[in-house]
Amino acid sequence: MNAAIDAIEAVMHAAGRGDAEAPVRTMQSVVRSGKEDFVFVVMPGVWRERQAAVAKIVSNVPDNPLEDRATVQGVAVMLDVATGSPRLIVDASTLTTIRTGAVVGLATRLLARSSCNVLGVIGTGGIAADLVEGVAAVRRIDRVLVNDIRPMVAATFAERIPFDAEVVNDNDELASRSDILITATSATDPTISAGAVQSGTHINAVGNFSPTGREIPGTVVAASTRYVDDIDNAMEEAGEFILAASEGLIPQGADGITGDLQGLVLGKVPPRTNEDEITLFKTVGTALSDVAGLAAAAVAAEAEDLGVVLS
Repeated sequence: MNAAIDAIEAVMHAAGRGDAEAPVRTMQSVVRSGKEDFVFVVMPGVWRERQAAVAKIVSNVPDNPLEDRATVQGVAVMLDVATGSPRLIVDASTLTTIRTGAVVGLATRLLARSSCNVLGVIGTGGIAADLVEGVAAVRRIDRVLVNDIRPMVAATFAERIPFDAEVVNDNDELASRSDILITATSATDPTISAGAVQSGTHINAVGNFSPTGREIPGTVVAASTRYVDDIDNAMEEAGEFILAASEGLIPQGADGITGDLQGLVLGKVPPRTNEDEITLFKTVGTALSDVAGLAAAAVAAEAEDLGVVLS
């Protein structure tokens, strides 16, 4: 996880120099009768210094866990810019969970109070373990509070993670006791109430990436200093900000966001300014983090002779 966090920080610096870039991703949806929409996403990006051209292709099917299938599935490919040959092909779900954990870890390092030691997690699905690992890589976590709409899933998660963990069945109580809060659900309506978040909390909103859905209520969004991983993607998909703006709680568009992860890394965007400030980081995904994750994975695979060599 530390290598992934370092790689994402490095690609943000590279993007600042014009050496790495990622266009807005392409997303399409297909209506399915009686079920949530099928969502198909293509995310390209390049990192010239590492001679890497990357494309991740994924599907998102929120009701898949009901049939014991992963919510996110797909593949990611890194091409060698010098030869055009595929250098690495990996499972997109694995890449997504690890790089999202790393993105959340980097954002937490830049925005959370240094004294934070209680982590709250709402939503304990397949990505949650990497999110916890990402935060624990940058802050000393003494206790993890967890909840999920599936009580047994939350209980199993609490037993499995290597932390002092407690299942808290009420999301508002969980949020009020957390220094750092992660929401990682497919909920379309807020998972917490307006007054649940305490002063000084850092929130990582990871779940729902629909412009018409949100995990965090508008009043909490308005009370927070707001950051995203990618402003262009957030303007299309971050329901937390889009809906809060439509309700008149925050300014419309990019004016309602303090800055992005690249700006934080480069020192162009102000981080937390005091201990009482609530900071909110919304991640909807950016291909730059996929580029970084694949570049780091390629180095590890070649150094440790992992995987199957394609010729």
